[in-house]
Amino acid sequence: MLSAFVPGAGGSRPNNVFFFQVLKSQLFINQYSEKQQFTFLDYISSGFELNFMVAIDFTASNGNPRTPDSLHYIDPSGRLNPYQRAIMEVGEVIQFYDSDRPYSIALNHVALAGPTLSGHVIITAANIARQSQSDGYRKYYVLLIITDGVLTDLQETKDELVKASDLPLSILIVGVGGADFTAMKLLDADDGHRLQSSTDRVATQDIVQFVPMQDIHDGSISAVQALLEELPGQFLSYMRSRDIQPWTPTAGRP
Repeated sequence: MLSAFVPGAGGSRPNNVFFFQVLKSQLFINQYSEKQQFTFLDYISSGFELNFMVAIDFTASNGNPRTPDSLHYIDPSGRLNPYQRAIMEVGEVIQFYDSDRPYSIALNHVALAGPTLSGHVIITAANIARQSQSDGYRKYYVLLIITDGVLTDLQETKDELVKASDLPLSILIVGVGGADFTAMKLLDADDGHRLQSSTDRVATQDIVQFVPMQDIHDGSISAVQALLEELPGQFLSYMRSRDIQPWTPTAGRP
């Protein structure tokens, strides 16, 4: 036990007395293990593949593609519409889409209708990722969904996202146009609360990143930050949860 005092005005009496006690403790470790934490680049540089899939909203809410006020309008002057801009800007970041030609071809062969449904798109992407998982391939998938508004099947979409949350799959949703995307932000569990399905099942991990293109065009955030901020973490979360390690010369490839 230690004590100390602060002298009074006359120097003879203490005004305050403090007592300090030194406590000793011991830490016992029953078990210890050391595990190397690999980075996103460790996996990619060793040959792991990122496979990209694209889904575009061709619903009637985008407007008649033949009129200038449509989000799908192809301007003869070469000015890009919101979908073309999204495709080009995303392509510049992840370098998987080197032109918007496939989009233009598809636009000429579809009839815009409604409602806006994404549940079946997620099911298709999940089945592809699940097949790769069962085959033992070292592949990871990224589904890009570009839409002009809130999804009609929001609850079904949540249910399918929860089901897909334990697969090698990330989903990037890009909102184009000036719609209110508040409800869409619920799909992106940035608030720390994971998605929950209608059967109360909680997502294994957050696999969704939602980005309004307007935020990028306004300069609020950079394209790289907005589009790829969460992808490396989602990728690593999946690999580490299954103890999947990068390929090495000694381990070889499966």
